[in-house]
Amino acid sequence: MNRCFIFGALKVRRLPIKPEAGDYIIAADQGYANVLSLGLDPDLVAGDFDSLGKAPDAENVITLPVRKDLTDVGYAVEKGFEHGCGEFILYGAVGGALDHTFANVAIAHDIARRGAKALLIGEEYSFTVLHESSMSFNARESGRISVFALGGIAEGVTIRGLSYEVEDFDVACTDHIGVSNAFIGQEAEISVRKGDLLVVWQTE
Repeated sequence: MNRCFIFGALKVRRLPIKPEAGDYIIAADQGYANVLSLGLDPDLVAGDFDSLGKAPDAENVITLPVRKDLTDVGYAVEKGFEHGCGEFILYGAVGGALDHTFANVAIAHDIARRGAKALLIGEEYSFTVLHESSMSFNARESGRISVFALGGIAEGVTIRGLSYEVEDFDVACTDHIGVSNAFIGQEAEISVRKGDLLVVWQTE
């Protein structure tokens, strides 16, 4: 499965998941500074460059209008889909301006609904959205993890290997029962049978 790495505006100091040969790397506006600081070579640079200040002098640069229907990260995701990517890993897209974090969660939701995977990795927290699917975690000793329904009811939620476990449980988008679960040093798995589930956990 082709992976698309997208770098947003927030400072990125480390890469828990690193690009490999064949991955598609996109810098979104100020994310170009992140890519350079990490010693990476982007396949595409796109944005309105209001954060970066000016369009960079580089190859494969697409300058977008400031007034548009997609954020720079959202545009980068569309280019990733055009490139045939089925997994999106976003750095520099969690934290900072809260409205942009919410926008990036919405983007992850859209990615999941389109049958692909999305992972937003921040300095303190990471996010993903499960659409009628599952994910697993390697054993880790500590850290919080929470789940929330998106857009209605997440049916058949199953959580195993965490401090609080449930089996085939329905979670409404108005519920907050899934907040502040915890890793307990075991392999863990979260799944949703029908609907969409936002998963938020502390980045290692």
